[in-house]
Amino acid sequence: MKKHLYQGILISSFIALAVSGCGQKPATNATQPTTTPVSTPVVSATPAPTPELKQSTVKVYFTDSNQSKLVEKEATVTYKPDEAPYAATLNALKKSSDSSLASLFAGVTFKTVAFDKASGDLKLDLGFGSNTQLGAPGEDYFLQALKKTVFQFPEVKTLSVLKDGQKVDSLMGHMDLPYPIKRPN
Repeated sequence: MKKHLYQGILISSFIALAVSGCGQKPATNATQPTTTPVSTPVVSATPAPTPELKQSTVKVYFTDSNQSKLVEKEATVTYKPDEAPYAATLNALKKSSDSSLASLFAGVTFKTVAFDKASGDLKLDLGFGSNTQLGAPGEDYFLQALKKTVFQFPEVKTLSVLKDGQKVDSLMGHMDLPYPIKRPN
């Protein structure tokens, strides 16, 4: 009795495999219309000359891994000739080439960097990511690094800092933020 049961299961399995055809779909013999590619003339526009980029060596500031001191480093920034180096310099604060140093600006977005030549005011609008709450010492180093970075340019007399487009009393809740910050004598 068991022998006939096993034979029945075996034969049913072979039939199921043969019918399924290993899961492949049968090929259709429907003919597809063929199209002959028509060559179109390629219009080659003369590329506009790319303006030479300027490079400057600037000072940028980071902290040691314990946030116990501010460390000055030199960085080379690249920017367009018709732009001032402020945005490129501020963006250089976001990542240190030295793995032993930590950036205070890693989660910061510089939404606006605008310089008014007449008054010497550099206006920054900052956006803060979720990991930019640094505590009181970190905020102090953040402000020191920001001031030292922008006031290395002699034409910058004042620094106006906004947070998400708003004038605030403190960037992270620990240190007073004067508006505007004036160049130290």
